[in-house]
Amino acid sequence: MRAADEDIIRQVLNGNRNAYALLVDKYKDRVFSLALSIVRNRELAEEIAQDAFVKAYSSLKKFRKEAGFSTWIYRITYNTAVSETRKKKTKTYSIDKLEQPDHEAEKKEEKEEQYRLLDKAISTLAPEEKLIITLYYFEEMKMEQISEITGLTVSNVKVKLFRIRQKLKETIKSFNKTEPVVFKN
Repeated sequence: MRAADEDIIRQVLNGNRNAYALLVDKYKDRVFSLALSIVRNRELAEEIAQDAFVKAYSSLKKFRKEAGFSTWIYRITYNTAVSETRKKKTKTYSIDKLEQPDHEAEKKEEKEEQYRLLDKAISTLAPEEKLIITLYYFEEMKMEQISEITGLTVSNVKVKLFRIRQKLKETIKSFNKTEPVVFKN
């Protein structure tokens, strides 16, 4: 995958501007999801995703192949989203992160309530915390990849992830005195 991305980048740098569309198509959904998890506003997330791809294209000559393109574009997206949240205080709104299977109505309502509480708890996190949670749970990235994106050491990522989980559990408990959502380790 990484070699394919590097080949596309080489094509773009050699004058084939249309090849960049392949990278955009490949990463647009993940970039949008990352931006949305930080700014919690669809329109703003779309703008940030576009900005991130434009910034990446403009800086393609500076791309170091030490990290993959995906790590690089996620880092650009994260920085762009954080900068935007500092400029504007946006209203947050809930989004459905996962579709519910068709179960008994009670179980479905209970799950929906857990997701609503989790979404509400995540919205209280700082941008860096949202990024770490999003990359780990929703993008299913490894600690090393998160380390590259955030600029933190792997051990710092592990510690922050642990603390964020604890913070989310406590926040959810404070919302509702029921059992908090269980996170994978």
